Amino acid sequence: MSHIEFMQYLQSQAGSDAQHKPVTRLYKNNAGTDVMIHLPQSYWDYVDWSEARGDIDFSYWVTHTEQNPFEDWTLSRLLMYWLWLDECRRHRLGHETPTDTPPEGYEAFGERSNDG
Repeated sequence: MSHIEFMQYLQSQAGSDAQHKPVTRLYKNNAGTDVMIHLPQSYWDYVDWSEARGDIDFSYWVTHTEQNPFEDWTLSRLLMYWLWLDECRRHRLGHETPTDTPPEGYEAFGERSNDG
């Protein structure tokens, strides 16, 4: 999925819900240059919540993910996926989450095999 396709996807999901509206933040990449990360507001809320608890360092996630690309996924798309997996894992293991509502697409069945 190209960057343009990913941005179109984000826009299509936004509708009139402010929590799904794409928001851009700047982070330093491996070269120390600002890179734009595009995520729905709800994902940024999760990033802020996780960082405030000391559970993640999103700046590290950005540089680590840039060093470990996956197929043709954009950096933002891959970060969005990792954040989704992190929240799903929290729900599955009964850890504290910012809301009691599992992320969209969450399926508890058969996921424990990924918790290694």
